[in-house]
Amino acid sequence: MLWLYLFIFFLPADAFAYLDPGTGAALVNLLLAGIATLIYALKGFVFSLFKLGKKTQKAAQNGMSLAILSEGKQYYATFEPIIRSLIQEKIEFSYWTLDVEDPALLIDSEYMQSRFLGYGAWAFSRAGNIKADYLLCTTPNIGCKGYPIRKSPLVKNLVHVFHSINDLSMYRSGSLDYYDMVIMVGNFQASSIREIEKKRHLKEKRLLTLGIPYLDVYSKGRATENSSNKVKTILIGSSWGSKGLLSHYGTDFIRILAGKGYQLILRPHPQSLVSEQAMLEKCKADLQQYKNVIWNTETSPQQAMNQADILISDTSSLRFDFAFVYEKPVITLEIPSTAMPGYERDDLASIWSDSAEKEIGFCLAEKDLNQLPDFVEKAMLQYDPGRIRKFRDSTLANYTECGKAIAGFFALELKSKEGSDA
Repeated sequence: MLWLYLFIFFLPADAFAYLDPGTGAALVNLLLAGIATLIYALKGFVFSLFKLGKKTQKAAQNGMSLAILSEGKQYYATFEPIIRSLIQEKIEFSYWTLDVEDPALLIDSEYMQSRFLGYGAWAFSRAGNIKADYLLCTTPNIGCKGYPIRKSPLVKNLVHVFHSINDLSMYRSGSLDYYDMVIMVGNFQASSIREIEKKRHLKEKRLLTLGIPYLDVYSKGRATENSSNKVKTILIGSSWGSKGLLSHYGTDFIRILAGKGYQLILRPHPQSLVSEQAMLEKCKADLQQYKNVIWNTETSPQQAMNQADILISDTSSLRFDFAFVYEKPVITLEIPSTAMPGYERDDLASIWSDSAEKEIGFCLAEKDLNQLPDFVEKAMLQYDPGRIRKFRDSTLANYTECGKAIAGFFALELKSKEGSDA
């Protein structure tokens, strides 16, 4: 950033030149990024000066044995159970994030050394040079051609942590090709991982069946109120891009449900708020006349799930989050595979969710969409929470205690490493 400040300092007072709006916006964004980085650096200096972020000498060293890399606050629920458990186990680790607003930066522990990596290409470059024996990430495609973050040559084991309940079919092609270890949600994920490895002649990864961390958070935040005496609430959760129901189906089916008097909560995928703003604005305009339709754009879906009696979704993992935590029914609207080019499903013989979605509710093809209100009533009357619990328990490892299981594994792993190095 030094060059930026020098550039600004020596900038002439008058510049008689034309600056197009695009270039001007880019320079303004660059300036703001530089200021934000400077502020964060100064904050770190002040914290250090007044010993507000005191760490142990070992934890302050760059390149500790265990590290976590996060894209930002949207994945805090995935990492928070791991962080808390590592601290409880008194395991020293570093935490690197690409988001200055990441809540993990506010955690003050002698066992955790947290750092904001910065913005843009500089941040990606720093992420690609992290030093650690084990680096935990939930980011797919690290190291792939065209992806901005390379696999650091200073990382001995790149470890993937899933942030959704699914097999590899819903990941982009090449998603885990450069990973060394995978923390699996459950044993069912192994078949898709091994199938991709064989087809691409990749080295076999070390697979650990330890669970899905963010359900530790969701299960604790579950509301238990009885909703039998209120207007039934339908949560409509959409993926983003061509595989999302809002993009694929539009709002016609939503208007039909709204006309039936249900309370509707529409929750677009967080990425849609960035990449599909025009589509969302059109949907909001189409539905603005309905007072029983509200939009939920919170980072966490917990509030929306707590209010809902049933979920309507597409390919989203939100289906399994809702069913497993709340033990309530789900209706899946079919999205044709032609709407999902470039995903790992293209190289898989079978898709786990094709059978799993039938265990938690009904699946409707586009031709059956006019029957959706009937299926909503049928699903709420006929669903069996016991069946959902049974399917959950056979699918997930360490449900509600995944963070503890992951920390326990690395406590033993690091202890074993210390013994072998002695």
